[in-house]
Amino acid sequence: MHDDTSIQRLAPRAPGQRRAAAVATAIAVAVGLTLGAVVGAPVRASAATTESEAADYASDAFGDAWDFTSAADFNTDFSGTPATVSGGALKVGLTPGDQLFLVHSISGSLATGRDGARQPVDPARYSRLTFSMDQPLTKRIGAVYWFTCREQTAACGGGFTFPVVQGPHVYTFDLAKQSTLLAKVPWRSGKKVVFRLDPVVLPGNAGDTGKQASIDWVRLHAAPDASHPHAGMPAGTYPGYTVTPRPQLVVDTPNPTQGQDYATATTGRPWNFTSATATSHVKYSNTTVLSRDSRGITARNTGPHQNDPQVHLPVSRMAGSTYHYLQWDMRYDGPFDLSGSAGGGKMARAIWNVAGTGTPQIGNDLLTYSNGNASETSIDLTAQNPLDEDALTPKAGWAGQTITGLRFDPNEDPGKAVWHLKSVHLRADPAATGSTTVTFHDNAWVAGSTADVTVRTGSGAWQRIATGVAVTKGANSVPFRLGSMPAGKYAVQVTLRHPDGSSDNETAGAPVVMKAGPVAAVDRSHDPVGRLDSATAGSGGVTVTGWAYDPDTRNPLGVALYDGKTGTKSLGRVSTSLARPDVVRAHPAAPAASGYSATVRLSAGTHDVCAYGINVGAGSTNPLLGCRSVTVR
Repeated sequence: MHDDTSIQRLAPRAPGQRRAAAVATAIAVAVGLTLGAVVGAPVRASAATTESEAADYASDAFGDAWDFTSAADFNTDFSGTPATVSGGALKVGLTPGDQLFLVHSISGSLATGRDGARQPVDPARYSRLTFSMDQPLTKRIGAVYWFTCREQTAACGGGFTFPVVQGPHVYTFDLAKQSTLLAKVPWRSGKKVVFRLDPVVLPGNAGDTGKQASIDWVRLHAAPDASHPHAGMPAGTYPGYTVTPRPQLVVDTPNPTQGQDYATATTGRPWNFTSATATSHVKYSNTTVLSRDSRGITARNTGPHQNDPQVHLPVSRMAGSTYHYLQWDMRYDGPFDLSGSAGGGKMARAIWNVAGTGTPQIGNDLLTYSNGNASETSIDLTAQNPLDEDALTPKAGWAGQTITGLRFDPNEDPGKAVWHLKSVHLRADPAATGSTTVTFHDNAWVAGSTADVTVRTGSGAWQRIATGVAVTKGANSVPFRLGSMPAGKYAVQVTLRHPDGSSDNETAGAPVVMKAGPVAAVDRSHDPVGRLDSATAGSGGVTVTGWAYDPDTRNPLGVALYDGKTGTKSLGRVSTSLARPDVVRAHPAAPAASGYSATVRLSAGTHDVCAYGINVGAGSTNPLLGCRSVTVR
């Protein structure tokens, strides 16, 4: 069990505006600490030299640089004071405790998403920190902290302080140069699972200054060398030199969401809580279901054990090694809080029974985030020990077990928490007969890029299935045909190269089980149908409208939105919920509420907003519904 009050959102986020003026060139005067060069932000100028962007942790680990152009760039639940990602910057309130966990991890929880335990920072590869910050205070210091353990105890921590300068500046630090905080653990001592930046350190009695720091970008990057003399700078044109972008590669498929769903395989319907019929055999304890709509069920914790709401999912002798990806989509009212008091306990948990013992298997905490940071989450229950440290013996776990019972506990809030559960899935590895498709995209795409695709089974050698594929902006597809290769479970890796010689390679989020046999004809009759009608810029953001439906369901359909102009960067999802009688007239199979509308925030400039219908049931793909070009002023 877990109780942590140190990380909780203290106040609602306020929207901000992107700083329009360029950062002026400046030099910070260090007091007892060498800052290194503090230089200007990118400006338009003719370049005397050109270099490729140096290796950067966020670009390499997530395929998404910390440039704060999307909400995914920073989880604001991991800020000690109010913070928001808006207008292409991370805005943080300058009050005591203004801590930004750029790489976060919480002990006692299963590592999901961007948790540092899943993607630790290699200090040998990334030894410099550079960031652009505009802050209004004088005679203050900032701090950098790192930890080699998820418990974030002083014994596994190090870091240093640095003087901050009023106004816009770019700060550059050699992390290996010194460590003067906590146990003074050196940067190169081992991989880091937590990395924290305190923009301005304020005493506990300082109160709220009423001011903000604005951070344009952060790079945790490789050291400068002859090929990358300006390693700290992101891609752009600067006085006297140009930095060209390195790949920000994301392998989209195969992925866990493509695997066979247990509920669909056994009952014909997934555990989609927007449908009373699909979840008619689900039972609830310590829970009052208040309503059901496009968000799924809205429910409230009730007694007799108010801090233990339970969703009992119907399973019957299921092979844990087959169905091992647990996926859930849930939101809750109120802020992220892990304390043990009312409003806290914002972690979910899976508990299951296995054949051969009557002892329930108690899973470890599954962190759940507040509305602006929540997203559908998937975890492989066989990739790490899924059990709580205090689980009862015998500790059988999940892998290799026959699962005879399963429940999902949405939170451990002792108060009357209100939560919204949309879906729960248990999925197998993706599978295909004869052939499948590998898809990927580059969030920093440039013309002339090429890619290689390789596959392997187990720990065998990588076998190339495609070489020198011309990479286009947005989604790219490469067929994987089994041919003469043996049937088996294949990992998939993509290597992408930019014309400047920079490269990145990433492995797909799930292997694919390839079966021998003739390539099946693709049946498109079950794929979603729809259209992106419009994308209109306004004062509140860009409003997109359209319609969609899936022939396999009458329930609301998810539509994924992407910014195609920057290489299909996710803008989130929306569900159909609006009446569209015109669509029903043209498509009699469409539900009445097949329309969708959403407002998303985009940085200034021209963007290609694209929409994809999220398949439900027997379909073969998530089809593109359309793209619209829109200019944000």
